[in-house]
Order: sequence, then C-alpha cells, then structure tokens
Amino acid sequence: MRQAKPLTVPYSAVQGTFWMSYCISISFAAVYLQGLGYTNAGLGLILAAGNLLGALLGPELSARIDTSERLTAWMLVWPELILQAAMLLVLAVYPAKGTVTGICFILFVAFNISLNSLNLKLFVDCTHGGQAVNYGVARGMGSMLYVLISVALGVMVQRYSIRVLPWAGLAMCILQALAHLWLRHSYNPLQTRSTETKQPGRSMSAFLRENPRFTLLLAGTAMLYFGHNTSTNFFINLTRRAGGDAGTMGVLNGFMAAVEIPVMVFIGRIRGHRRSADLLRISFVFFVLKAVALTLADSIPLLFCALVLQAPSFALYTALIVDYVAETVPFEDSAKAQSLAFSMTTMGAVLASLISGRLYDQFSVTATLWVACGITAAGMLLALAGVREPCTDTVPR
Repeated sequence: MRQAKPLTVPYSAVQGTFWMSYCISISFAAVYLQGLGYTNAGLGLILAAGNLLGALLGPELSARIDTSERLTAWMLVWPELILQAAMLLVLAVYPAKGTVTGICFILFVAFNISLNSLNLKLFVDCTHGGQAVNYGVARGMGSMLYVLISVALGVMVQRYSIRVLPWAGLAMCILQALAHLWLRHSYNPLQTRSTETKQPGRSMSAFLRENPRFTLLLAGTAMLYFGHNTSTNFFINLTRRAGGDAGTMGVLNGFMAAVEIPVMVFIGRIRGHRRSADLLRISFVFFVLKAVALTLADSIPLLFCALVLQAPSFALYTALIVDYVAETVPFEDSAKAQSLAFSMTTMGAVLASLISGRLYDQFSVTATLWVACGITAAGMLLALAGVREPCTDTVPR
C-alpha cells in the first residue's frame, strides 16, 4: 500500500517564512511608520485598518473554500503573495508619509495576515488526507525564524535606515512562494476531496449561531489579544520607557519569540494525556499575568523577565488552538473555524491599534498598559466560559 509522506518539514518552511513576513508587517510597523513621521495614533489607524481587512478577508476566503466544490487554499495563496509583493514594491520606491504609503501599508498587512488562514487550512487538509504534520514543530520553526529576522532587522535598521524593511518584506514574499511550492510538490494524500463525499459546510452566520460557546471563546480571545497587542504592536514604546532603542527592541522581540520555541516544539510531551481544553485554560490565566508583568517592567532586565511569560501564555495557546479547533469542529466547517480562531487574534490587534495608539499619545505608557490589563482579565473570563471538551468528529491525527 502507498504510504503517506510526512509533511512537517515543508509545512515548517511555510510557517517559518510566514512569521518572518509577519515580523516585518506587524512587529516593525511602528518602527517603520514612526520613522516616516507618523504618530502613535496615526500608525494605530493604519494597523487597525490593515488588521481589520485581514480579519475579514481570511474568514471570507475560508468560508468560500468550505462551501465550494472547486476552490482550494492552494489556489488562493498565489494572489495573496503577488498582492503583498506589489504593495511592498511601492513602499520600497516611495518611502514617504502620505496617502500612498498609508494605503499600501494597510493592504500589505491585510494580505499578509489573511494568508495565515490559508496556511491553517493547508494543515487541516494535509492531516485529513492522512499526511502527518506536527503543527507544534512547524509553528516552533516560525518562532525560531522570527527570532532571527527580528534581531537582524533591529541591527539593520540601526546601521542603515528603515528603508531596508520593505525590501526585506519582498524577500520574504519570494521565500514564502518557494515554501508553498515545496509543500505543494510534497502533497500526495491517501484520500482526497475527489475520492470522498464532501459534506457542505454551513454558512458563517449559521456556524456561529449553532456554536454559541465557540463564539464566546472567540470574543474572549479577541480581548486577550487586545492586551497582547497593546504591548507587542507598540513594543518600541515599552522599550523606550525602559531606556532602550530599536536595536534593543529587536533583541527583546527575538528573546520573546525564543521562549516560545520549546513550548511549541515539545507541545506533544507537555500535553501528554491532558486534554487541549485544560491547557488552553492555563494559557488564558497567563495572558493576564504577562500583561501585569509587562506593565510593571520599567527596565530592560525586567522586560526580559516579563517576556518569559510568553511561553505559558501566547506560545501555549498558539500550539494548542489549532488542535483544539480540529477536535471540536467537524471537518466540513474546519476552514472557517480555524480562520475565525486566528482572526480573533487579529481583531485584538485591530482594537489595540485603534484604542491603544490613541491612549499612548494621550497618557503614559504605564497607564495605557493598566487599561490593557483590565481588558485582558475580562477576556480571560469569557474565554474560560467558552472552552468545551472535544467532540468525537475530529480531524484524523
């Protein structure tokens, strides 16, 4: 009998190149836009618009995949990458504050973020087709490469200028394209959509209406990520409050990603026989603890200490949520469910960009972070209420 080929290595390349691109579009957005003369409120509006468009586009594309007989995630990857590259090319040749830069950066963020919805659907398709993918290892590779590019970009921006960022983004588009080609070439499932009866997925509104607890979990996740993005999307402000600069921020970002890697790579051993729901609940609590620790961290050493909590909060959630959704949502609704789970993290970024950007301009960094702590705590309560135990209709593992 034909044996299914494991796809962890090529899928790791897909995840790794995506998160390197994400580092440029989100983590260095404040550095780039502030370098062009934007205020915190201005860059907040740009990030909010880009994140909102990405949060809407990702689930919409995923819902169409669920309900279409022909449309696949593979078919949508290339338009996304081409559009990203087009926006970055404009930013590279026209580095000036203004309408053109604002629109192009918004679209770059939107196309970048929505691509991960397709990446998650590819993971589900591979596992459903009988080809093994260790998501924790693949996502850990994403964090590892995020570390490398974050540190490298911090040094390059300090040594040269912010103008290196769009060119770095273009390089990431090329690497993402190569990674997807590798995954597509390796994809040879034991079962395909053409050989099995496809059950039509529900519409987005019907799915949310019939899954109230999942909807509650989504709302709580958005609030948790409001607090997370209030610090990470404006991390240059926390770094400067502690006495650092863009180079320091690059190192801190790299450290933050580095502490995620052991959790993601060894999530199978960490989980053991525990249910994903139980460990998700733990991660929600640590989101609050991390928010408080970052608020109190007024020096670079304390920032490093606070960022250790990235492991049991963000890393634990990220390593588990894909499996949790696969275990609790039928395959025919998998694309929209996975996309919604990721898009709620993006929605948190939207809210943080709109609200926190203005708060940073009007109040102190510390005051803004305390507001984020309160919203994070409320999100924890909602998310805890929304978690449920796995159903029997799961994606094959």
